[in-house]
Amino acid sequence: MKKLIWIVLFLAFCFPLQAQLDTVAIETGANARSLPDSFIIIGKPILGSAGMFSSKADGMKTASGEIFSNMELTGACNKFKFGTWVRVTNLKNKKTVLVRINDRTSKKPSAPIIEMSRAAVTVLGYLKTGNANVKLEEISVINLKPEGNSNIELSEKIISKKTIDTSNSTSTYQTKGKPITGIASFYSANLDGTKTATGERYRNKKLTAASNNFKLNTLVLVTNQKNNKSVIVRINDRMHPRMKKKGRVVDLSGSAAQALDMVKDGLVKVKVQEISFLKDGPPDLSETDSLASVIKDTSTSVTIIDSVKTDSVQKKETVIIGLAGSYAANLEGSKTASGEIIRNTKLTAISNRFEINTFIKVTNTRNNKSVIVRIIDRFPVKMKKNKKLLDLSKAASKKLDFTKKTPYKVKIEVLNKQSLN
Repeated sequence: MKKLIWIVLFLAFCFPLQAQLDTVAIETGANARSLPDSFIIIGKPILGSAGMFSSKADGMKTASGEIFSNMELTGACNKFKFGTWVRVTNLKNKKTVLVRINDRTSKKPSAPIIEMSRAAVTVLGYLKTGNANVKLEEISVINLKPEGNSNIELSEKIISKKTIDTSNSTSTYQTKGKPITGIASFYSANLDGTKTATGERYRNKKLTAASNNFKLNTLVLVTNQKNNKSVIVRINDRMHPRMKKKGRVVDLSGSAAQALDMVKDGLVKVKVQEISFLKDGPPDLSETDSLASVIKDTSTSVTIIDSVKTDSVQKKETVIIGLAGSYAANLEGSKTASGEIIRNTKLTAISNRFEINTFIKVTNTRNNKSVIVRIIDRFPVKMKKNKKLLDLSKAASKKLDFTKKTPYKVKIEVLNKQSLN
């Protein structure tokens, strides 16, 4: 009996020491549950391979009944009960992360021992490879803490000033035009760092969005019609044309999605309204966005700028040889990066090589037939590996005798105002 008492006293003394050693402070997004602030490790460690969830898994139901989000620190594993917190260590770089088990992995022998959200994988540093050898340790939580210092770039703290109270009559902006209603989605976490239609890099922590309904660099107010939460974002990218058939009107950054409290839902119905700021100017979003480089005069609406640099293309290169194709049939009637509607009867073109509204002369090198077109749109981000320099409208393609669907070799000459007159 005395031995048992001494064992209990010893463990009671050791547990607080272990808790102090293993104290962590990790922050996730605004929708995440409270995270362990201090804990003790229990049970034996388990070694195995780790995988990660697909970016398309957002919004799907897990085995525990929750809605999965790649921006939360969760994992799928068959070794622990639902709700169990596990410390995962990447054996290669010794980085660790705490994840909560809310799903199950496949029972196939080749399946990884654990699959984790992309937020967790980013912390462990194997987002590019997609797999790693890890050590799993079950933990017993002593304290929970909702927020703390974070080393997770994908899950930034949402500051209240980023959201807009639409009921406030003293707002420094006014709406313009008719509001658009439809479905909103948000970017996959693995797109962080990819180029947008404006030429800048997409960042999950910035308040930006992709839309085919507004000009690039337009500021819009997006309101979640489920909870009436709103956020102001800047349009800096385009969605694929097929999204129109799905009812999508805007694709938001991770931070914007968190501000609207829509991460768990995945898709929500929203109202999108273009805005312009009054004399007080726009709110200070310098911590998360680059509005300062876009807004020149805060007494008027935002100045629309184009992101394609002009130095190498329009000053040094007067003649360019490359491939050109024709507009896809489903582009007729869709909005362009310049805000125009695509009409195949007009002499226009899509290109990422020239500024919007640039006039170019295109010559078919096979028959020397030429046509002058105006650049009105950008290729989607997914076509960044596209070898074509431009796509022409049906009217322009007809003048060059483009009869096949395969790209044609063309000569492109950039025209200035004097040559047009």
